[in-house]
Amino acid sequence: MNSDDKGSVKSSKLDDLIDNLISDEELKRYIAEQNDGLTPEEREKIKRENRINAINQWCAENPGRDPTRAKDKTIKQLALDEEAVVRREEFRRDNPEKAAEIRKRTRNESKYRKDRQTYNEQLPRDYLHKDSYETRLKKAEALNGCSFKTRTFKSKRFTDQYTAELESPNRGSTLEGHWVRNDGQQLAISWFGGWSNLFTALSFFLMVAAVMFLFADLVVIGFVWGDYRWVPFAVYAPMFIVGFYMHKHRAILAHRDKFYFNRHTGLVKTPHTLFRKPFYLPYEDIVCYGANQRNVGSARGGSRVFVSLMVPLKYPKHYRFTKPTFYVGGSNREWDSLAYATAMTFMDTSIPLGTHLYQSIEHYFKIDKDITEKHGFPEELKPYLDPVDCQVNREAVW
Repeated sequence: MNSDDKGSVKSSKLDDLIDNLISDEELKRYIAEQNDGLTPEEREKIKRENRINAINQWCAENPGRDPTRAKDKTIKQLALDEEAVVRREEFRRDNPEKAAEIRKRTRNESKYRKDRQTYNEQLPRDYLHKDSYETRLKKAEALNGCSFKTRTFKSKRFTDQYTAELESPNRGSTLEGHWVRNDGQQLAISWFGGWSNLFTALSFFLMVAAVMFLFADLVVIGFVWGDYRWVPFAVYAPMFIVGFYMHKHRAILAHRDKFYFNRHTGLVKTPHTLFRKPFYLPYEDIVCYGANQRNVGSARGGSRVFVSLMVPLKYPKHYRFTKPTFYVGGSNREWDSLAYATAMTFMDTSIPLGTHLYQSIEHYFKIDKDITEKHGFPEELKPYLDPVDCQVNREAVW
């Protein structure tokens, strides 16, 4: 077969592919739109007017009925399209700053795609973990200073083991999910407890106790002090100030209350507990279970918070009397399972990072901090972001 025959075969295959993707009606409509001399905005305005007229006509013929639930599929689709347009307009009106940010991001993405050389450039990936499970296990033992014990987890309350894979790698927990943040190198999941929560409880206790004791001194036994009424202020004012300061700066210890999944080492670092330092283990040895609602209030009429349980299947030998487990989440089963699946997919170095993680990466790049906010942004990830727009400018981030 000569080159002309090969070219004709390729051309016929391309024509067949186009015929399968685009129907004759869509092709005729596209050609008509290109020849009508209208701008895309004018064309969209006419389409919307026609859509509204069709919906209004249907509503006049069917009074009191919802067009989005019509049996006529054409009318139903037109009503759903119009509802989406109205919802989008309301969002732009009520959130002008967010709408402007979305438009800016869209323009930047179009600009990045036009620069094909930079957009499709394959950057080095030597920093990603490539070690086997056994090698990473030995590294974890070296970091912990001792070998591991292995456990089998059984519980009557925590029975639903979450899956470790996302249905789509580009859909999972995001920056707004509160429980999952990442800087491209490490991803953090918050522990439902720890130092920051302890400081919050102590700060509230100090502030409430200071106000109550001061009130009791002034109203109930104030006459006892006589000329020394300044004494309660001297005692309780510092107590209130300390409590307020602890509450305001409790986030200082927030980095100690998180699991850190490190994509570059293949290891997970556990949170600091109140009496034990964190330890490292391979990410394959950590699982998450769904729990029943946990009563965190009074036994009668108390509030309930749903939590999940993060369970290390291996732990250091110096844990002699307890086996470490960690409550995580505090929202609902779906969000907790999504956060765990996001973390495990994040550790899979055979695929790029999901696009839903870009916003968090850009946030830390903008402030030039890593996930702990104690060090600078990872140098390996900087080439993936535009230094001016602080936005991912590559086809994929590894």
